[in-house]
Amino acid sequence: MSDQSRTKRAAAEFRPPRQCNDTRRCQSLGERQILELIFLGAPLPGILKKLCMMIDLRIGNVVSIISLLDGDQNHFCSIARTARQLGLDVFSVSAILSREESLLGTLEIYGCDPRRPAPQEDHLIESAVDLAAIALQRHEAEDGFGGTAIKPKGRMGGLFEKPPFIN
Repeated sequence: MSDQSRTKRAAAEFRPPRQCNDTRRCQSLGERQILELIFLGAPLPGILKKLCMMIDLRIGNVVSIISLLDGDQNHFCSIARTARQLGLDVFSVSAILSREESLLGTLEIYGCDPRRPAPQEDHLIESAVDLAAIALQRHEAEDGFGGTAIKPKGRMGGLFEKPPFIN
C-alpha cells in the first residue's frame, strides 16, 4: 500500500464514532479504530487527539490531555494549576510507559466534579494508556520522535516535553 493511499485512508478514519448503545462494544470499536490508525501510520497528533476524545466522550464531563516528555519538571504542575483555576479537579493521572518501562508521557484527565474513576472508567483509562504507549513507540520507531525516553524517577518522573494534546 502506498504512503499516499495510507494517508487518505487514515484521514478518513478520523470521523466521529457512530451512535452505539452497548458500552463495551463501543469501547472495543473505538480501541480497534485507534489501533488501525496507528498501524496505518496516521499522524501522531491525530491519533492522540482521537484517543483523548474517546475518553472524554465515554466518561463525560472530563478533559483529557496527553503530555509528552521534556526536561521541564514544572509542566504538570502548571497544567494542574491552570485546571484548578478553571474549576476542574484532577480525575486521573497515569504514566505512559514503554515496554522497557521508560516514561513516554502522561495521560491526565480533569473533571468538573471532584470524584475518582469508577471500575469501568479505570479499565477505559488503562486501555487508553496502552494505546498511547503503542502509538508513541510506533512513532518513535518510525520517526525518532524527540530523543530518548527516560526512566521515571519517583512516582511520575515529572519530566514533560512538548505541548500536551488537548481534546
